[in-house]
Amino acid sequence: MLDLNITLLFQLVNFFIALYVLNLLLIRPIRAIMRERKAKMDGMAGEADGFEAEASSRLKNYQAQLAQARQEAGQNRDAGNEAGAAEQQIIVGAAQKQAQQILAEAQAAVRAEADATLTALRGKVQDLAGKVATKIVA
Repeated sequence: MLDLNITLLFQLVNFFIALYVLNLLLIRPIRAIMRERKAKMDGMAGEADGFEAEASSRLKNYQAQLAQARQEAGQNRDAGNEAGAAEQQIIVGAAQKQAQQILAEAQAAVRAEADATLTALRGKVQDLAGKVATKIVA
């Protein structure tokens, strides 16, 4: 059976003293370390959320700049196409004018040569007619 004597009282006092000493040396420092660790973890989680928000913001900004650059490139391409078409019109117009001028010059040269040839032939026709007439009479 259980004897209740003074040793039980000493053991209880020893237990409470050990509990107090353990509380001072182990439990309180461990709790403090756990609180600090939890605070650091919460701070790091907040920083991570901040970094994530900043990364998301930068990504949206990058995408907006990229869209703007694509739009500007499209506008530049369209402007270049229009300028090229206008320049092409000018070049084709100039080439057509030059071709018409060359054609007109060639036609004038052919007319002049035809007139000269016709004049020369008319002069020879009179000589030939005279020669033929003298041969026929003779």
